[in-house]
Amino acid sequence: MQYNNRRSFLKKTSGLLAGLGLGTEALTASSFSELQSAEQARLIEPSSVLPNNPLVLFDNFHVGNRRTYSWKAKFAAARAAGFDGFELVTVAPGSDAWNEVMDLMPAAGFDVWGMHWTTQAVIDNNAGRLDEDIAIIEELVAACAKTPIEYISLSLSGNAELRGPTIQESGSARAEDRHWERAYKIISAFDRACASHQIRGALYPHTHWICDTPQSQAKILEGAKATHIGPAFCSHHWYANRNSVELDEALALPMMKHLNYVVLTNGRFNGNNFPAVRFDQGEIDMAWLLAKIYTFGYTGPISTQGWGIGGDPFMTSKNFVDTIKALRERFKTQPQLWPLE
Repeated sequence: MQYNNRRSFLKKTSGLLAGLGLGTEALTASSFSELQSAEQARLIEPSSVLPNNPLVLFDNFHVGNRRTYSWKAKFAAARAAGFDGFELVTVAPGSDAWNEVMDLMPAAGFDVWGMHWTTQAVIDNNAGRLDEDIAIIEELVAACAKTPIEYISLSLSGNAELRGPTIQESGSARAEDRHWERAYKIISAFDRACASHQIRGALYPHTHWICDTPQSQAKILEGAKATHIGPAFCSHHWYANRNSVELDEALALPMMKHLNYVVLTNGRFNGNNFPAVRFDQGEIDMAWLLAKIYTFGYTGPISTQGWGIGGDPFMTSKNFVDTIKALRERFKTQPQLWPLE
């Protein structure tokens, strides 16, 4: 299944925004800025602009909290909860877990499969692993391309010397030239591998790590001279970092014409941390944020995460699907409640 995730061209007819030409034209940063005024957002007819994004379960709902689930149980729970896809997390090709997942894939019934991978080679303690980690990433891309896995999100993890007293004083705020150069080298190799194997790749942002804001994403993608992969947008990591530009400015960045992966996860500040909470219980206004993503014209997969939420993973993950469906129904049947009105 292929998705065109570029921004859609907004066509005005008789003074009204008639709809989105989804999957056709990409807005430039300047033209998007011209079309993102409050008045124009108000004129969007919600019922005509809602892409049917596949909903994907990121595999961290069923881990931790002193319990384990089999792959079979995870897949069954995700399907029963209403997810269209499943994103594996650091499952190494050739491992026992990989082989088991490959055996179960045909019967799992998902339309979308993804993979999340990470490397800590950006930080000083692991810099000696840089070339080895790049080789692992290249092997991962090649292996995934032979399976139903259609996208890979990659994070540049590890904090160590990048850790500051607060979220906004960590990660990119503390990165020095050597960190950026390592990030460029990793992402350049990732970009080439994804292009070679024609698989979608996304640079994943995360608080406390070097890629932690839309601005740092743009810097790394530019420094890596990436031409195939794009950025990921992750609601909780964007919201938690006060250095992040506001959403409209983030979506207007030129890199966003390649946006191909979105994570909608809610959270709530607890001291200097922003742990995930149930989708309907956090600080982030998900109705407003979802409307923004829809208006932007993004049509690709929307994933959600549950690290640290705890409780029954079936119920906590199903809450995401149920809330998204309820918001879509509200937008369609009660246009006066469109958040951008």
